[in-house]
Amino acid sequence: MMTHTFSLGCLPLTAPRRKELERAAADAVSMPEYLWQRQADMPVVKWDAYFEKWLDRRIALADAYAARGFCLHPWEIFRALPESARRGNVFAWDQGNLPSCSMHGAAHAYQCATLTAIALGAPLYYESFNPIYPFYGARGGDISGGLDLWTAADWVNRRGMTPVSLVGPDNLRVRRENIPLIDEARKWQGAIVLIEDDFERKIFRACRALCSVSFGSGRLFTRSRIDGGGVKVMDGAASGGHAQCFTAWRAIGGTEYIFNLNSHGDIYGATAEGEPAAGAWVTAEHLEVYARDMERFGYPYVVFTEGDFRRSPAMVNEFPLPEFPAGYKR
Repeated sequence: MMTHTFSLGCLPLTAPRRKELERAAADAVSMPEYLWQRQADMPVVKWDAYFEKWLDRRIALADAYAARGFCLHPWEIFRALPESARRGNVFAWDQGNLPSCSMHGAAHAYQCATLTAIALGAPLYYESFNPIYPFYGARGGDISGGLDLWTAADWVNRRGMTPVSLVGPDNLRVRRENIPLIDEARKWQGAIVLIEDDFERKIFRACRALCSVSFGSGRLFTRSRIDGGGVKVMDGAASGGHAQCFTAWRAIGGTEYIFNLNSHGDIYGATAEGEPAAGAWVTAEHLEVYARDMERFGYPYVVFTEGDFRRSPAMVNEFPLPEFPAGYKR
């Protein structure tokens, strides 16, 4: 049987950092359109009535794509991307023995957000975001301890993610020659939408709207099982501060699922549905377990990304969108 040593590292918020988070939430702005076009500092966005209406439009769009047989799960978009549209070939990171989950969860969320934006017509390159350099920067120049969720979110919002095309794919050590490149990451800043309450409903709603969410919790799941609907879901609840990513949405027989992408390697196994072995689907029951202490680590947050353009904006992509795999249950 395969064994795995779980490295965690999502820290509870300190009182000063909680005050900073509350100030950021109070100063948040309403959702601007086409965030990927900004090429400037990215905002902290309010989850307000305007954002709810934006989600309604995105859910209608997601439903229309699915009705036509297109699968916009980020991993399927990743597989469909031509080489001309990608600058990185990593989809799921493994944090190894480092306590760097808060930035690995952020990297996964931003990568998934980029893939979704590309599928919907944004002329961005897909970048694999190496989590070790923003982790090093947010921790003040070391990688020996953990990081709360808000500190990770705030760093990427203001300072940006470091792509593999800039610093390479080694996510387990900091190369001295790459440290000056951390300041060049502002081209890959991320907008964030703080989820301050009603975590379960809002996270499911965001994922249904083709968004991705980074979150921290004092719970995690260490294995998977096949549920009664034939879906690979999380199993084996354990305790420990850990940050991860939610992305993608589906419903079978009245049960809603969102995908939980972890950073502990391919420990959950793969199925004929084609989902990554680095994660599994979760239901409202799983999310209730996670949500019991989410706020202790910092608010979960929806992400939006920016980056270099590979072409001029256009209504049609230069590659076909992926369809649902043959073994996928709908």
